[in-house]
Amino acid sequence: MSDTKPFIHHIAITAPASVLKDVINFYGQILGLKPGPRPDMGGIKGVWLYAGENPIIHLVENENRQKNSPSYFDHVALRCTDLNGVIAKLESNNIKYGQFERQDQNQLQLFMKDPAGVFIELNFDTRMEP
Repeated sequence: MSDTKPFIHHIAITAPASVLKDVINFYGQILGLKPGPRPDMGGIKGVWLYAGENPIIHLVENENRQKNSPSYFDHVALRCTDLNGVIAKLESNNIKYGQFERQDQNQLQLFMKDPAGVFIELNFDTRMEP
């Protein structure tokens, strides 16, 4: 059995711009997180909040989310190892997944939903994978 060693990579919050402004202020004031560099996401607006050098909260602007929505939580992302082993497990369990390679970040991402419907993003460093 492989050891994937996952850890939380980031959380994502999708909300209208007015809500994101409040979110940025909250995490800045409470936790000292600061906006920092964010790669081009094909026109999708947003902000990444950093703890030191790590972008741990990804904010995505979406005006279709209601101001008082019960939750703006979007997905959980985990940094993982053993890409081939994880893909084999997904396929052997008939779990549908999507795949996206971010060559500019040496990263391959797998996307799926867990049984509770939570959107999951698994991130693999392509420099570390065979």
